[in-house]
This record gives sequence, structure tokens and C-alpha cells, in this order.
Amino acid sequence: MNINYLKLYLCLTLSGLTVWSVDQAWTMYQLKLVSDVTTKAISQISQPKKIQVPAYKPTYKPPTKPKPYEKIKYDDKVCKFFLDEYRKHPTESNRLKMREYCPISSN
Repeated sequence: MNINYLKLYLCLTLSGLTVWSVDQAWTMYQLKLVSDVTTKAISQISQPKKIQVPAYKPTYKPPTKPKPYEKIKYDDKVCKFFLDEYRKHPTESNRLKMREYCPISSN
């Protein structure tokens, strides 16, 4: 029986390289899986959880300032009210209130 040592060498080398490359690929795949899981776990730890109690926010809202035209309408209504009150009952307190809220019309 005649053995061709060159073909045997090439066959064993090729099969060895194939086994080695498959092993390396499998190892790299496993390392990638471990890396992905580790990255996900670290990101979950570093980010605040959404279940945490939110910071206290008071429900009180300060009153909004009236716009200039709204203030004028309000002052006109108040002035008209105190003018009518003063006309009905001309007392000193009604006169002072009327002058306080209607400085132009009371002069």
C-alpha cells in the first residue's frame, strides 16, 4: 500500500484549521452574548427606574395676573358697583370706596 504523505499532511492541516476556526467562532459568539447581557445589566443599573416615586410637586398654582384689558374691565365693573352703592346710600365709607376704585369719575 502506497501512502501519499503530502495529501495526508494537507488533509490533516485543513481539518485542524477548520476545527480551530469553528472553535474560535463559537468562542467569539459566546463572548458577544456575555458582553451584550453585561451591557444591558449595567445600563439598567445606571438608569433610574421608572417605578421610583416622582419628586414632590405641589398642586398650588399661583394666581395668574390679569391682562391689562381684563384689569380695566374688572376695574370698570368695580367702579360701577361702588358708584351705584354710593348713589343708593351716600355714606362716608361708600364715598371712600368709590374714590378708591373710581378716581377719575369721582372728581
